[in-house]
Amino acid sequence: MNLISISIRRPVLTLVIVILFVLLGLSGMRGMGISLLPKIEVPFVSVRTSYTGAGPEDMETLVSKPLEDAISQVQGVRRLESTSLEGISFVFIEFDPDINLADAALDVANRVRTVNLPEDADDPVVRKFDINARSFMSVVFTSTLPPQRARDILEDRVQRQLSQVVDVADVSLDGGLTREIHVELDPVALGSLGLSIRQVTNILKSGNYSSPSGRISLGDQESILRVVGESVSVRELEEVQIPLPGGVSVRLADIATVSDTTAERRRLARYGGRDSFILSLTAIPDGNVVRASRAAREMLDRILPTLPPGFTMTIPFDDGEFIADSIWNVFRDMITGTALTALILFLFLQRLSVTLLVAIVMPTAIIATFMPMVLAKYTLNMMTTLGLAISTGVLVNNSILVIENIIRYKEMGYHPLEAAERGTKEIAIAVLSTTATNLGVFIPVALSGGRMGQMFNPFAMTVVFSTLFSLWVALTFTPMLAARIGSSTGPSKLSRFLTGWWQWLYQGFDDLHHVLVRGAVGHPYLALLLFGGLTAGAVMLADRIGFQFFPSSDEGQITVSMETSASASLTMTDRLVRQIEGHVLEQPHVKGVDVVIGGGGSRAGLNRATMRVYLEDTPGRPSSFAFAAPLRPLLASLPDMKASVTAGGGRGGVRGKPIQVVVRGDGVDVLNDLAMKVVGVLRNIQGIVDVDLDWRTGRPEIQMTPDRLRMGRLNFSTENLSDLLRGYVTGLKAGVFREGGKEYDILVKLKSEEVSSPFQLPDLPFPTSAGFVSLRDLAALKDTMGPTQILRKDRQRSITVDGNVSGITVGEVYGEIDRRLQEIPLPPGYRFTYSGEIQSIQDNFGALNFALGLAVLLTFLMIAAILESFVFALVIMLTVPLSVIGVVPALILTQTPLSVYGLMGVIMLVGLVVNNAIVIIDYAEIVRKEGMPPEEAIIEACKVRLRPIIMADATSIIAMIPLAMGVGAGGSYRSPMAIVSIGGLVAGGVLALLAIPPVYKLVWKLKQRFGFEAVEQV
Repeated sequence: MNLISISIRRPVLTLVIVILFVLLGLSGMRGMGISLLPKIEVPFVSVRTSYTGAGPEDMETLVSKPLEDAISQVQGVRRLESTSLEGISFVFIEFDPDINLADAALDVANRVRTVNLPEDADDPVVRKFDINARSFMSVVFTSTLPPQRARDILEDRVQRQLSQVVDVADVSLDGGLTREIHVELDPVALGSLGLSIRQVTNILKSGNYSSPSGRISLGDQESILRVVGESVSVRELEEVQIPLPGGVSVRLADIATVSDTTAERRRLARYGGRDSFILSLTAIPDGNVVRASRAAREMLDRILPTLPPGFTMTIPFDDGEFIADSIWNVFRDMITGTALTALILFLFLQRLSVTLLVAIVMPTAIIATFMPMVLAKYTLNMMTTLGLAISTGVLVNNSILVIENIIRYKEMGYHPLEAAERGTKEIAIAVLSTTATNLGVFIPVALSGGRMGQMFNPFAMTVVFSTLFSLWVALTFTPMLAARIGSSTGPSKLSRFLTGWWQWLYQGFDDLHHVLVRGAVGHPYLALLLFGGLTAGAVMLADRIGFQFFPSSDEGQITVSMETSASASLTMTDRLVRQIEGHVLEQPHVKGVDVVIGGGGSRAGLNRATMRVYLEDTPGRPSSFAFAAPLRPLLASLPDMKASVTAGGGRGGVRGKPIQVVVRGDGVDVLNDLAMKVVGVLRNIQGIVDVDLDWRTGRPEIQMTPDRLRMGRLNFSTENLSDLLRGYVTGLKAGVFREGGKEYDILVKLKSEEVSSPFQLPDLPFPTSAGFVSLRDLAALKDTMGPTQILRKDRQRSITVDGNVSGITVGEVYGEIDRRLQEIPLPPGYRFTYSGEIQSIQDNFGALNFALGLAVLLTFLMIAAILESFVFALVIMLTVPLSVIGVVPALILTQTPLSVYGLMGVIMLVGLVVNNAIVIIDYAEIVRKEGMPPEEAIIEACKVRLRPIIMADATSIIAMIPLAMGVGAGGSYRSPMAIVSIGGLVAGGVLALLAIPPVYKLVWKLKQRFGFEAVEQV
């Protein structure tokens, strides 16, 4: 109370404190990072290992399994998955949510280093998974220069420069050709000289070598010793001597052809139908993506004029623009909501001064909130800005209560300073009560763990910070300004003229409300039956609400993943992809199309391609979902083509398609049979599209079964057979060739014409203790079909059947999927599990439901403490389940599925809908204690408190309408929470005014019949 008096009586001190908080808030806001989502440390670590030339089964046996065995010993491992493809292995590790991910990643790296992998396998790369670590910008270059020369220029002058941009973590480059030195051996010369490909490789690697060898000091000078054994030209490389038995040697050129050429092309990149170079930029965790985007653009503008003639540049995708627009749109909606809130207050209070006061007070609380946000190391993202925007309408209620009470005292004739002091002190307890209920809702959310706890902690804490600042402003800055702004003589003639129509409408509403309240109190059982029926009906309609983990966002981007037959070459895949590419380029509103075919990654293979379609950012364009729909039947009509189409941003950290059913077991044939049954189930469910499975057979494979008896006699191992055969066909790396500060691989292999056909394999020579022996004498060759990739989950083979949804949500089809899968008989040792978005819903909705239950409990306890009654606290809490009457229709009418954002809106409602009931019952108890009967007391309370309740609800609802409209970038993230809140507030306001009075009357009937003490004990 002394704080209130000091703030009013010492305006300069109050103003100085306000200015300090605002300046600190503005200073902190300028230095905050900007990203779409908060930093979420998803407990995932990936291990990527390359082993050129190895097939999927070899990768599983030689790489994936040993890594799994080692990693499984790391503490805190929750799930373990591996994918073995041709030449590459991925191991994904999920840890317990409370694990320290940095320590876990270090443990994984240490375990991986102990694994004995094949000699020619690359060192495994261990990385933590970052939900924000996705490409935020694509830059496309085309050039008239030779592909190899153009790539070297882009690597030197563009890729390296962009890597130095602040907040940029990685810059990848696709397209063009990579220089490589080929040493093609003559098998006849090898056989005649008794050399093997491994011997030549080792000699070349050790002979083409430079290194420092120490230093010598002589007097005042010191000289460095350095052995320079590297070849400075390809011609010099030909002169490397290959020693032979007997002390003689031959030149490399005598047994091989050395050529300065390019690496085998296993990856194509195009943009707009032309061969191109695509650079993808990734931001660091917690980095300012908007700043990185702008800095990258500025650097590109400086670099482009320095490139040789023939280069052109296009930026088809820039997430920095989308994020900047999304964040600005929240502030835009917040400003609009503030203006509408001030308008509502003016219509009710008929004073222009109130509008000015709100225009000063509300921004003050919001700007000051940035100070603790900076201390908490939050970024400006969708969650923190949404917390500020939601607070705009909800938290103005504190100032509304103070302003209205001060105006009441002014109209009673008190001096403005005394009116401000008396009015604020009288309402201070009520303001503290509403603040306490809001904190009781959001603090459990902020303290909840798991991925959703990390996601919503910045949102909840931002609301907590703004709530506390709103309380501070309402009790200090607001009364100080109210005492000095406006007159105490009542509304002006202009104000009465401008608001007369509204006052007339409100008076009619007031009269109608009074009649309805009397009717509800006069017929309490009928009223409760009506509201009970409405609640039951809303619950029954809830089945029509879709469920999804993350809202679908139209970012003007469509991704088409395509896969041709397992035996397809790069040329065949390119030919089929060009048909789709050409069709898409002819469509209106298409800004650009980029295509990447083959190469590495988790979808490696010459038969795989990814196409991204970028739509124009114009008002008339169709949504990405509408554009994607007609592509699916077109892709389905192409022979030898399997494809899936994904529209939207793909946020939320869910890998792969939203629907994923995992079949687990040991037998490949049984797994494949069960997986095909699941495919049939999913394809027969309406709304599920792009159904496919990640197990592929049908890739031609030549299997060699070693003749162990003969190989034993020849002292020749299976490992030697595999190693030399891979060297003949794929090649062995023999160090690097350095020129102009760059390194190029040296690849030793047989002449291309010697291994150009499978029919030549049996004649390949292998050195043994008895001399050179052909492959047919060491192993039996058999043509068969092999898998293109092998997946394992928790060290057990698995097949995942996945699919997209179209025109429906995952939650709507989940029940049908689960019911039909239970009808499939499973052999012992086999089971179905879920992954993807279904698993995310199961894992994370439970955490939010727990937060909801805790919020309800805390709110109940706080109300009971405030009113000193458990019974009335229970009566007030009835408004929480009854708010479903407004939430369900709001979601259905707006066709908004319930996502994690919607669930957060439901949690928010717990603290919002109870406030009206608190105000009514609190005043009813005051007048009842003065001698009024309970039924008359509750009617009087509804009549007196109608205006502040309508004002509070109207300002909250009006402030959230711009958010609910979801206009502009990021609208799909903002609207679900606002829609749920608006629906619940509309219902909560009505229920507090019409449902609480009959319940209050019945409670007092019970008290009078059974005795006050008995009821309180219950």
